[in-house]
Amino acid sequence: MPRRQILLDACVVINLAAVNSLEEIANALHATFLVIRQAATEVGHLRDLLDGELVLTPIDLGQFSLGEAFEVLELSSSEFALYLELAAIVDDGEAATIAVATQRGLEIATDDRKARRLCAEQHLAEPIRTLTLLREYAEAARLSAGQIGELIAKVRDRASSQPPRADPDLKWWNDHIRDA
Repeated sequence: MPRRQILLDACVVINLAAVNSLEEIANALHATFLVIRQAATEVGHLRDLLDGELVLTPIDLGQFSLGEAFEVLELSSSEFALYLELAAIVDDGEAATIAVATQRGLEIATDDRKARRLCAEQHLAEPIRTLTLLREYAEAARLSAGQIGELIAKVRDRASSQPPRADPDLKWWNDHIRDA
């Protein structure tokens, strides 16, 4: 059975990298996570505590690019015009991601509100959110409540990410963040 291809924007990559198991998550979901080069350049760092001090840890996407779980893509010439049009509205990474999803018919994952709105305008399916991927992973890997709590605490602390009130998996997050 072919792997599900999911195009990630930078914010989702950062959130998944925060849990140190991007490849494990992709494999549990039988997915290949794709990221466009423009979005990959927006992936910065995680926040870690080392001896009680905040340290910024760069995210090295090269560590994920082996195997079937993760792949960095380039824009094709046919996607460039739409990319330029969208880049006037959102960051380059989101613009490139939406352009590729539109042209190649790929499933997209983003938490960015403006990018989600643009996806609707481009007639793309509702984008997946980080929490949906994490919940699906937790179910597929049969994680305990404590393991789920640790997972989402890493997203909260290392990626400085909190789900918006409108996130359909907010209750799942709130139920498990207490176990962290």
